[in-house]
Amino acid sequence: MRDARGPLHPGIGLARARGGRKRRDDDRVFRTRDERERLGIPETRQALERLAAATDSPHHAGVPNLSEPDTVNERARARQSSIVRMLWVILGLNLLVAVAKLLYGYRSGAIAINADGIHSLLDSSSNVIGIVGIAIARRPPDENHPYGHRKYETFAALGVAAMLLFGCQEILGAALDRFQHPRVPQIDALGFVVLGVTILINLGVTWAERREGRRLSSELLLSDAAHTRSDVFASLLVLASFAAAKFNILWADLAAAGVIVVLILHAGISILRGTLSTLSDERRLPPDEIETAALAEPGVLEAHNVRSRGPEDDIHLDLHILVDPESTLADAHLLGHRVERRLRAHWPGVTDVVVHVEPALDSERARSRQGGGLQAKD
Repeated sequence: MRDARGPLHPGIGLARARGGRKRRDDDRVFRTRDERERLGIPETRQALERLAAATDSPHHAGVPNLSEPDTVNERARARQSSIVRMLWVILGLNLLVAVAKLLYGYRSGAIAINADGIHSLLDSSSNVIGIVGIAIARRPPDENHPYGHRKYETFAALGVAAMLLFGCQEILGAALDRFQHPRVPQIDALGFVVLGVTILINLGVTWAERREGRRLSSELLLSDAAHTRSDVFASLLVLASFAAAKFNILWADLAAAGVIVVLILHAGISILRGTLSTLSDERRLPPDEIETAALAEPGVLEAHNVRSRGPEDDIHLDLHILVDPESTLADAHLLGHRVERRLRAHWPGVTDVVVHVEPALDSERARSRQGGGLQAKD
């Protein structure tokens, strides 16, 4: 059957012939102003204004150009290549720093700088884990991993935390041995030079990793930057212990090693929080912002049941939208694609969007707002 709007499913024509049009009109969603205000649903004009005002939000990339082609895969490949290049450079610097500290620690017998050297060596190990993790994460989706391999990067960050905890065990073992056999380390001017140079290198590495980690939304780079930052504080403590050693203060070396362990543990816990947030599918985007963006697309009467999960740069998003019940299946399908393009354009980190298109009937509308988003029965 056909009408002025185009082809319709035969069942729809039969429903109309039997009086289905009247039933559908009676069930169509007509919300009062009070209802809209109670549930926080903006008018179309208000949605557009709120969407324009939200372009300063850290989640947004600006007003979308819906005519641009989808370049999600290209962006992902470029991002991963940038992360790998950064990790190779940092790996070389971390190895240089670790070798310098361990050689001087062996020469002087200072347990604090040995602990700091182990800390730096763990930085290098975490870089290797990261490079391997990225190599796996770059693989395209396959039959066993239809969502891709991006979470392997998160597992690599989890591996960094495990290496930190292993390092703590090694440092504590050495500290216990020094406690049982106390002696003052032999420190000279070379020790201060080694620490000064390595501190400057680590400060540069931390700055570069944090900048690139934020630009690329990389959990791996940000976690490694936290690790390296703790290395800077550890080196400063070693420097203080060296000064104390000049005055024959026996406990300074052990105290510095103990504080270094605390710093390493703190960095490890921070990394665990970030990785477990991703692995436990914690919400990534505010539902009300998604609803506002969807309502800004002409033809969308309501958006609800918004869910998001995944790393900041690989967000999977799904939502329900209500459209005119009299729309053709083809028109409703195209509207869903327009909503998807709009959401991807506003949130570049979104790589997968599932839009459930439903008729704007009373039985389909949202009944409450929970957790910041409108909720309807599934």
